[in-house]
Amino acid sequence: MNEMHRRQFLSTSAAAAAALAAPRALANEKKVSANEKLVVALVGCGGMGCYDLSDFIRLPEVDVAAVCDVDPEHIKSAITVLEKGKRPTDKVHTEKDFRKVVERKDIDAIIVGTPDHWHPYILIAACANGKDVYCEKPISHNIVEGRAMVNAARKYKRVVQVGTQQRSGKHFQDAVQFVRSGKLGPVGLCRTWIANNTSREGAGNPPDGNAPDGVNYDTWLGPAPKRPFNRNRFHYNFRWFWDYGSGLCNDWGVHLNDIILWGMNATAPLSVFATGARYDVKDNADTPDTLDVHYTYPSFTHIYTVRRGHYHYGSPDHGHGMEFQGAWGVLTLDRDGWVVRADGDHVTAEKHGSSDQHFPHVQNFVHCVRNRGEKPRSDIEAMHRATTTCHLANISFKLGRRIYWDADNERCYRGYDGESKKFVNEDTDANAYLLREPRKPWSLTL
Repeated sequence: MNEMHRRQFLSTSAAAAAALAAPRALANEKKVSANEKLVVALVGCGGMGCYDLSDFIRLPEVDVAAVCDVDPEHIKSAITVLEKGKRPTDKVHTEKDFRKVVERKDIDAIIVGTPDHWHPYILIAACANGKDVYCEKPISHNIVEGRAMVNAARKYKRVVQVGTQQRSGKHFQDAVQFVRSGKLGPVGLCRTWIANNTSREGAGNPPDGNAPDGVNYDTWLGPAPKRPFNRNRFHYNFRWFWDYGSGLCNDWGVHLNDIILWGMNATAPLSVFATGARYDVKDNADTPDTLDVHYTYPSFTHIYTVRRGHYHYGSPDHGHGMEFQGAWGVLTLDRDGWVVRADGDHVTAEKHGSSDQHFPHVQNFVHCVRNRGEKPRSDIEAMHRATTTCHLANISFKLGRRIYWDADNERCYRGYDGESKKFVNEDTDANAYLLREPRKPWSLTL
């Protein structure tokens, strides 16, 4: 798509995404009673999809009706999960086309475990067909897709839980409560970081070739651009390519930045500036291995550090983390626990251990499906906002400059007038990244 066409397309994209066309099957407000089984299907049977499935089948009130993937080897993996969980598999339907799964009337909920670029299309179709959804993160490939997902969940009155399981960990809940209590004093600086210490070779540089036997690669690509098959673009390593994921920035940033938004009771930054490059990893991916992001909020600053390369950031024992720096103390948090370093006059030092996160997250989703009207812990709206912080970082990185974000209208600007509290000069270059026009015949409108 040429630049002029792209900008024209983006000028109306938000409205188009908000006005979802009428689906073929109207969603109802079907409720699953306490005495009924919750019937689920898994779409996307890779590593995280199978991990989700393994926790769903720990619940006796859950039955599995179908597993769906374009790769028959992934389907075998899902069947193995069911067998290990001592679940019958003879009546579990296997399928390659998610549309045939979401249209089934005997299924109550869909687990979406596909690569990121497929999440919006499957979630929207599932909601429109009356299904509740447990969707892996990051929810979207771009910001307009994320808003369309929120709109679909609200329009069809669906329960949508995003797989940011930290929200269901008690030690995360306790740490956030501590921050919100004011015991740290005014918090002026927050930090998040991820360093996965990838070797310099990364995933290597394999040549293009043929897709594995039985795989419909065109379906796997779906709304993404047409590309030759390369094994690094397929399955796990998809996340290091702009076509399907958004790099380590989004892959972990949704988890990390969400805790900052939650703890600070914030919704969105006013401005974002990101700088970085591919300095270290020499594989054929195209997302940066090094990124430093500076977020400006009305009352605090947030710095996010991303390191995919062959080095650590901070302590070698803490490759990821979240931190709240207050006037009277600092709270540092990760999946292993949290600690408060304090001045001793206003607040004393504390140390707390870890807690289970993923299984309680699945339990919370099932509870909310059975008790409609109660939002899940990782509701789609909040997770859209957390994901947006990462998308904005990547937009700033691609442009090489600061952008300003009008969260109410979800548009980028060139500046912000603090006195009038108004955004000035719409940023057409930044807004051109708010949506990637999907490859036909796929569309956000059903």
